[in-house]
This record gives sequence, C-alpha cells and structure tokens, in this order.
Amino acid sequence: MSFTAVVSGETAITARGPLKDAAERMLGRLWIDQVPVRLASEDPSLWPSAATAGVEGRPLCWPGQPGPGRAVLDRAEELRAQARADGLTEVVLLGGGAPARAAELIAAADGAPLTVLDGLDPGPLLRLRDDGERLARTVIAVTGDDPAAETLRLVLTGMLGDAGLSPAEAARRFVTVAEPRAAAAKHAIEAGHALVEAPAATVFGALSPYALVPAALAGAGVRTLVREATAVLPALTRPENNPGLVLGAILGGAARAGRRTAVLGGYPAELPGIARWAAALLEEAAGGRLVPVVQDGGLPLAPAGDLFLVTFGGRPHQDDATVAGPLAAQLVVWEYAAAVAAYLLEADPLAPSVPAAAMTLDDGAGEPLFADGDRGRAVEAHTAVPALLGASGLTALLDGLVGGIGPGGHLDLVAYLDPDEARGQGLEVRRLAALLAARCGRPVRACWGGPPRRAGNDRSGGGVYLLVTGNVVHDVPVPHRHHRLGMLQLARALGDARDARAAGRPVVRLHLQNRWAGLARLLDSARGDR
Repeated sequence: MSFTAVVSGETAITARGPLKDAAERMLGRLWIDQVPVRLASEDPSLWPSAATAGVEGRPLCWPGQPGPGRAVLDRAEELRAQARADGLTEVVLLGGGAPARAAELIAAADGAPLTVLDGLDPGPLLRLRDDGERLARTVIAVTGDDPAAETLRLVLTGMLGDAGLSPAEAARRFVTVAEPRAAAAKHAIEAGHALVEAPAATVFGALSPYALVPAALAGAGVRTLVREATAVLPALTRPENNPGLVLGAILGGAARAGRRTAVLGGYPAELPGIARWAAALLEEAAGGRLVPVVQDGGLPLAPAGDLFLVTFGGRPHQDDATVAGPLAAQLVVWEYAAAVAAYLLEADPLAPSVPAAAMTLDDGAGEPLFADGDRGRAVEAHTAVPALLGASGLTALLDGLVGGIGPGGHLDLVAYLDPDEARGQGLEVRRLAALLAARCGRPVRACWGGPPRRAGNDRSGGGVYLLVTGNVVHDVPVPHRHHRLGMLQLARALGDARDARAAGRPVVRLHLQNRWAGLARLLDSARGDR
C-alpha cells in the first residue's frame, strides 16, 4: 500500500493505507477551521475550558509552547546549583499525569536521576526512608495541586525530621511548582519551601515548569531542550510539511473512522519512556475517544481491525504510522498532535482535572463474592456485575470478565499496589496484563492508581474495569493526620470503583490478602490453570 511522509527538519511523520486516507480527509477541515493559526495564537474559542480560563484571567499551559518553561529557566538553574551545593543529587518528583511522565522522559534521555512518586503505596516511601544515604542526598519537587502529592509531602517532611533535619533544613529540600492561587502554592509558602509559579496545569506540560523544573533539578539540559523546541514552532503554522497537524489528523482521523485504539511501539533507546508519556498525553487529552496502548504488554495475539500501530522510528512501508525526530521536536509535535486530535474528536484537552474520588471504605459491591485460595493468602472478589455473580472461583470470574469485553472494547487493569518492577509488583502486573490480553483477544491497559481524568472527557469507550488492591504489611503514618498511606490507598481505590460503577462501567475488584501469593494465584488463573 502507498504511504506518505511529512518531513520538517529532523522530524518525519509517515502514514499508509487507511490511516493516510483518513488523515487526508481531516486536513482540509482543519485548515477551513483555521486550527493551526488558532492553536498558535492560543485562541480561547477552541475549547470551553480555555474560554472559561480567559474570562477568569487564568493563564493555562498550551500545547507545545515553551514560553512558560523558558521564563523559569534561570530560577530552575539557580535551584539546581543550590541543591548541588547542599550535596543533593537525587530528585524525587511528587506529581502525576502527562507532565510528570514528561519530566521522567526528559531526565532519562539525559541520564539524570529522577524518581516519580504518583501514588499512595507505602513501598517506595519505605525504601527511601530505609536508604539513609539516598534520603540524605534527595531534593523533592512537588508539582501541581494533587491532594496525593500533598499527602506524600507531609510524609517526606516527617521522614526528614526523623533523620535529624531541623524544620529549616528540611524546607530547603523542597521545590514546589504551582499556580499562584493553588493550594500547593499556599502550602509551600507556609512551609518555607522554594516556589516556582506557573500557569494552571493542563495535560500539555512537557515544556512547562511542571516538567522542566524537576528535570533541571535532576541535571537534564533543559535550556538546550527549550531552544531546540522553539526552533520547531514555525513548522506548526504552515500549510505544508506541518508534522504536528499531520500527526493529529492521523490520530483523530483514525478514531473518527472507527480505529480507536492506538498501539504505541518501537521504542528508540535514546528516548526511554517516550511511549509511556505519549500514551498518558493522548489518554488525558482525548478522554476515552482515543484509546492508547503501550506495546510492551497487554496486546491481543491477533490484532483486530480497530487497532492501528504508531511506532517511534519504525518502518514506513510496513507500520500504519511512524514518528521520528529528536526529543525536543517530539515533545512539541506530540502535544500539538494531541490537541488537534482532541479538536477532531470534540474533546476538551484543557479541561481541569476531575477531583479524586471521595475516599470510602466501601466499593459499593458489598461482601466478597468469594475468597479463592488459602486463608490469609486468598484473593477476594468483589463485583456487582449481574453476569458475574454466579462465579465461584477466579478462573470462572476471569472467563466471565473477558467474555464481557465486546468488539472494540478493552480492559483497564488498575493496580493499587507497588509499581516498582524490581522490588514491588510492577513486573507481575505487566505479566498479568499480557496474559489477560491473550485470553480475551482485546487490548489490556495496565495503570497504577486511578488515571487522571479531565472534566467532561471521561468516556469509557467500551472499557471493562478490573481493579486490584492488596493488604499492606508495613504501613506509613501521615504526620498531622489520623490515617496511614495504606488505608488512604485502599480508600482511594474503593472510591474510584464506586465512581466507575456509577459511570456505567462493569467493575470487578480483586483484593489480595497477601500481595505476592495473590498475584501468583491470579497469574495461574489468567493462564487457565485450575
């Protein structure tokens, strides 16, 4: 089949066959609607939330715009120099969503040490606490206004105090990036933390202070990155060889034509984590209208017609679409493309995050349907799906669960566990996703904790929701609060389960009395072992 290529500098986008045809149909509409010009001018009429922010006088992070990030470069480099003078060479980022994944990607591309903590599992915090040398050289970046990040900030403040630091010494370890009116900014000022002011956080944060400040603290060359990103911008306003517009037309055109699942693969060694960031970006920007799946697990053995493959680099004559280019260009082009795809799919990518689910100790499904396994090591099953209420064991439950995933559907495997692949449950969850995908013949997306949602954008798109929780052996108290991280994590999970059920999604929750034994039992059941 024929393919077409759009080349701009070092950036190249290709598409072939049906994706090429769908994109060509969309490009005319995008120019008639003047989308490139409106994006470049940050036209608030593009999306309702942008118009609202304009009326309120609140600047937002727009796609592919390095201006806000450029404005804080001097401050970021000053904070890095101060951290190095204090002997702080490790960076822990408390934040989530696409901006945190972008910071992780930018740092990894430069070999800079950056650890992202975007969940409430006690495991990563305990490892940091127990490694006194690492804790002694750690600086903590807090980004955005997520209540979970504030909880982790309190825990780490307590850990630094327990390690013998005075309140003033502990305060020097924190850098907060937040909108001036946000609660996080208020907390930073009250605690004496360094504060970097930024526009209101959105999904488009790869070149914003929310990603660049943590990456700079870790030692990444963000000034060069911003300069290279700025050089890409003229290509995004022209009618021809506009890589962002074409990639957005490919993504949005494919989804409008019924190919709603974008498989992201072919990872270049010099850009570790780029597929994970792009998937988070597309998930949040398109809000269920486009389903991104990372290729390293959770894919069916025989791909269906609603899937299409986008590779980084890749083979233009064989892959459905390919994207090639250096990191700075990819950050700009992918954010621009996500905005274009969202426009075509009538999603609002600038919408604020939906508040986290109300914490509860009840997921709305009542007592366990059954407990599969030995006492203390069993897997408890909770569900209110009528078709599954007759299941008497894990194998039967999984059979019914995957059987309920219709054509064009997918399974969301959401784990409230420890994501570390070496010391936590990350590897086992990834294996479980792959086994379930082979079993059901549909994509399985594995994520940790509740994925970020944007107001008005949470469409399930045929997704079935499998939530995995587990008992915590060693918990961590939250200073000045009457609870512990493990209990908060479980309460958040139960709240998310109730929200998903209220939104009409089929929900199954599996609770592991012992995480390791329970996952082993789950893996056996997913293989079909009795």
